[in-house]
Amino acid sequence: MHLYTSDDERAPALAMIAVAAVVLAVMVNAVVDRLGVGPPWLFSAPAVAACFGLLYRAMDTVAWRWPLLHRLGVVRVPVLQGMYDGELVSLHEQTTLRVRVCIDQTWTRIAIRLDVLAPTSSTSRSATAGVFTDGHSRSRLTYTYRNQVRPGVADPAMKDHDGTTDVVIDARSGELTGRYFTQRGTQGTLALRRVQV
Repeated sequence: MHLYTSDDERAPALAMIAVAAVVLAVMVNAVVDRLGVGPPWLFSAPAVAACFGLLYRAMDTVAWRWPLLHRLGVVRVPVLQGMYDGELVSLHEQTTLRVRVCIDQTWTRIAIRLDVLAPTSSTSRSATAGVFTDGHSRSRLTYTYRNQVRPGVADPAMKDHDGTTDVVIDARSGELTGRYFTQRGTQGTLALRRVQV
């Protein structure tokens, strides 16, 4: 997985994590003091750092998906994670291919993989990405990718290449639609639907 850019202002959420870490550290220090384990100053700074690290990790991997945090506006990054099946139409040769896109996502990291199905002739993996809200329950995902072909299965003219994909994902319908461009000068469209979260 790699980092991605977003129009989500993460500073308020990070401030909330910092405040919660201090409160939690004060509680930990009170318990340590009551137990008489050691000098309180020994646990103060490390407790705050450890609490911040644990809370940040929880936010990055789990809590950012909670609908309540989205409704309160604490998190604006849309949850795109899932599996999408559909079609890729190459405008170069007017070819329609069945494809599957798998998106793995945390609050700060993402990995996008596109597989051409039946036959599995190539796989694309994201290198960079940006996620932006378009409003009306829609999000825009733009990413660059590296495509690797399977020799002997892919068309002989097909070679490994880099490209860019720009798609809109509708949260209500689960549809992913957009277009792609390659360094080879080819382009096409994508139309997929979420089949698994």
